[in-house]
Amino acid sequence: MKIRKICWVSLVFALLCAPLVFAQTTKPNPGNFDRFVQQVYTGEGQKTIRPESRRYAFMKECFENRISFITSDKDKLANANFKRLSDIPLFNHYNKALMRDAGFDPATFNPFKYHLGFYEKETQVIHVDGTNYLIVIAPQTSAADR
Repeated sequence: MKIRKICWVSLVFALLCAPLVFAQTTKPNPGNFDRFVQQVYTGEGQKTIRPESRRYAFMKECFENRISFITSDKDKLANANFKRLSDIPLFNHYNKALMRDAGFDPATFNPFKYHLGFYEKETQVIHVDGTNYLIVIAPQTSAADR
C-alpha cells in the first residue's frame, strides 16, 4: 500500500514538473529538406542521394518524423550530461566548404551537416552549446519493432 502511494505521488509530481523542464517541442520544416540535402551532398554526393534512392527516403523519413527540438531551462541543461553539438564532427565528406553554424535556430538548422545518430536504436539527445535547446533523434525502428 505504501509503495502504491509513493508511486502516485511521484507520478503527480512528475506531471506537474514536466512543463517546467520541457517547455516546447518543435519539428523541422519539411519544406527545407531538399535544400538541406543539396547543401551537404554536392558533387559526387548528389549521385548517392537521388529522390528515387533508399537513402533519400530514409533521410526524409528521419527528417520529418524522428528529429525534434526541445527547449528546456538553460541552467538545468548546463548541469545535465548530454552530448554537445560542438563535440559532434561535421559531415563534410561531399562538401568541404561546410561550416558549423554560428548560432542556432531550429528553423534553419541542417541536421545533415553533422554526424548525428540517425542509425542508432536508442534515442539520441544532443545539447546545443550555449542555448536552451536539445536536439532529439528518435531511434531507428524496423518493421519487426512496430
